[in-house]
Amino acid sequence: MSEMQQAPAPRGKKVRPPPRAAIVRAVERVTPEVMRITFGGPELATFQPPRPGAHIKLLFAPPGQTWPTGDPVKDAVRPPSRTYTPRRFNAEKAEIEVEFVLHGAGLASSWAEGARVGDRMLIGGPGGGYEPPEGIENLVIIADDSALPAAGMILEALPRGCASRVLCEVANPGEARPLSPSVASQPVWIYRTPVNAPPGVLLEAAVAALAPQPPNTWFWVACEAASMRRIRETLVSQLGFERSRIHTRGYWKAGDTNYPDHDYGAD
Repeated sequence: MSEMQQAPAPRGKKVRPPPRAAIVRAVERVTPEVMRITFGGPELATFQPPRPGAHIKLLFAPPGQTWPTGDPVKDAVRPPSRTYTPRRFNAEKAEIEVEFVLHGAGLASSWAEGARVGDRMLIGGPGGGYEPPEGIENLVIIADDSALPAAGMILEALPRGCASRVLCEVANPGEARPLSPSVASQPVWIYRTPVNAPPGVLLEAAVAALAPQPPNTWFWVACEAASMRRIRETLVSQLGFERSRIHTRGYWKAGDTNYPDHDYGAD
């Protein structure tokens, strides 16, 4: 077998497409703690439009390391990666926008803080995502800083006439911003400062205090993993909603620098 050939995947195993090479085309500071970076390049022309709330892998190749994106690559030589939501994909320009929360020293946060036009990136995906159920009439979105890009995508995917309510927990008032340039929304903003609340605590309290919702309400929840599970339990055990109407994602976990991207809170 030549180096450019790839053994067929075992039956039933999903084949991951190779990551695509891209460069930074634009860098914009959206808020004091959020950087929006636009990636582009000819290899993104074959990128599949992501579903609302989908995820991609950003692979941070160390300086001097080369990785031919079209060749089979063993996991042992994969660059370190982090999972993000592609906020917007422009097929005509072959560009992807990604928003980074600048939470201090860390692989992705430090990279984004110093990103410049022309910097290289490897992008895998997309995968996952959320499709609003057919006939949905009411959706409550519950999100923290990490999930605001996905929340905006989901708002834009809702059918006409679907009512939405949004609870957003962020660090401080300076981080509040419109979730979508095309869909109007009036989020309830929850600020961790000046009370210095741990992430998720105030969001959990806001969910527990929710006013009665119509019986056909659905929920989309994405935040810190432990808080996500407590919010789901509150919705089911205290507020009486069916688990089947609650879509949950643990986007990150306190104390974990590279939390898996497939935590749907099913355990």
